[in-house]
Amino acid sequence: MASDSWLVLGCGVGLRSQHYPVITETWPRMDWFEAISENYMDSGGRPLQILEQVRHHYPIALHGTALSIGSIDPLNQDYLDHLRKLVDRIDPFIVSDHLCWSGVEGEVLHDLLPLPFTEEAIEHTVKRVDHVQEFLGRRILLENVSTYVTYKHSVMPEWEFLTEVANRSGCGILLDINNIYVNATNHQFDPHEYLKSIPAKFVGQIHLAGHTDMGSFLFDTHSAPVIHSVWELYREALSLLGPVSTLIEWDENIPPFERLTQEVDKAKLIYKEFVGRDHVIASAAKQSKSFEIASATPETLLRSDGASVKTSLLEAQEWMRSRIQFGEESSETSALTSRGKELLNPQGGVPGEERASVYANGYPARIHESLKEVYEAVHHVLGDDTFLEASFAYAHQHPSHDYNLNFVGRHLPEFLQASHFSKTFPFIADLAKLEWLIWKAFHAFDQVTFHPEQLTEVPVENWEQARLVFQPSVSLIASSWPILDIWRTRREDSEEIKTDLTNRPQQILIGRNGDQVRCELLDPNQYQLIKGLLSGETLGAVCERLAGTSSGEELQVAAWFSNWVKEGLIVRCEFLEKAIIQPSS
Repeated sequence: MASDSWLVLGCGVGLRSQHYPVITETWPRMDWFEAISENYMDSGGRPLQILEQVRHHYPIALHGTALSIGSIDPLNQDYLDHLRKLVDRIDPFIVSDHLCWSGVEGEVLHDLLPLPFTEEAIEHTVKRVDHVQEFLGRRILLENVSTYVTYKHSVMPEWEFLTEVANRSGCGILLDINNIYVNATNHQFDPHEYLKSIPAKFVGQIHLAGHTDMGSFLFDTHSAPVIHSVWELYREALSLLGPVSTLIEWDENIPPFERLTQEVDKAKLIYKEFVGRDHVIASAAKQSKSFEIASATPETLLRSDGASVKTSLLEAQEWMRSRIQFGEESSETSALTSRGKELLNPQGGVPGEERASVYANGYPARIHESLKEVYEAVHHVLGDDTFLEASFAYAHQHPSHDYNLNFVGRHLPEFLQASHFSKTFPFIADLAKLEWLIWKAFHAFDQVTFHPEQLTEVPVENWEQARLVFQPSVSLIASSWPILDIWRTRREDSEEIKTDLTNRPQQILIGRNGDQVRCELLDPNQYQLIKGLLSGETLGAVCERLAGTSSGEELQVAAWFSNWVKEGLIVRCEFLEKAIIQPSS
């Protein structure tokens, strides 16, 4: 039984930023929450603070999307370091990710890409799971993913592959019921055979979600309610497995929290049917009356033409990376198509290579959505169509090397500077740089703030030797354009920027106080002073340099310093050949 190995905590829902206010204001009745690991492991600002607050009230599961456990590339040690810090901080009752790969050759494709079901893939994945579990000091769960292509050189059905990875590595299974249904439809196999083949002892969590019917295939979008057939498949799963901690996923077109709780309540009604019971093997024949999925024998999932195809895991991943990066408009299209026909089974009456466009089209779309979130003002200035054009061009010109989708836009300012968009909007690159610095400040891991009373015993003459260390969230930008004013219009309902752009340069200080990012206009002396201090110069050296160039203007250092302390922007003061003055514990 699942409960022999895994905590069984009832039914929960995904923690999403749209619902932060209602959750933290009302602390609703909910068994547990699941948080996307990458949304918190690289953020020291408000998201992490909210997660810690929620953790005080509810059990938390951490669910990752970027471990890329099946990639032929080495495991990303930075990712593992950040994940372990978050695990140690939150103490989740479950840590999970997906049985898939997300990138190869140093490029990250930001998708849950399918593995071939081969012995090579099992052995490779098991070694990596062993390393991750040893590093984290705990078992993890791996989720079965929705897929839109299958490989001709697979030698076993999906459920056998999933079970073998769990059996050999000792990891658990996060069984996504919707993904089983989606794959059963897309690849024409019997979902009941899948469920009956998964040992209950491995299943530590269940996911339920909605999907989108694309006509010739189902697309796992998490954008709709759970359908009736998936609810029935869930009931069958619990009859086989016993009660398992269950999560409702809803990640697109996210409804009000009250609507999500209605889905959770549906899950609870079914879940409670099996609490306190021994699990009973359900009759697949009886249950199958609720489905209209054409059954297929496992052999049809392995090789559509019976050909003997020898393909390594590396070759399969290299092909998929090229197919996603180059798309359909490339000089390499012919070779990619030919190789795709060798690698992939037909899907839903179309060549497998053609169905791979689901992944190829998804990559720039995800980059576009990430850029929209970060570059709100740039999007406002360019408009929907032009911003979409810029996003897609950026996605193909700057392949992602960031495991976290939230940070793929780090090179957009340089991209815009070199693009034709800057001819129409000469300020656009500087505006993008400002937004990126604001985004970085929002997520920075700031340190304990400085307390000025610690300096009371420092002689006045020593201040010339002082070096000020600012918070990681602090940065500067100087522009020939009034970019802060433009940024502040980003939510106005206007098609034109109503800002005077004539001869209005701005110097801006960006920093975070608590969970709020602040942008402050500086005069030239303030800007130069902070710029020098950020570069490691002493206070005396910077002031001496500015005294010779400030045209007789008095430097208001004491007032500025007081304001920086008040805003929590200073971490510590260091004095040459003196003790470091920093926050007390």
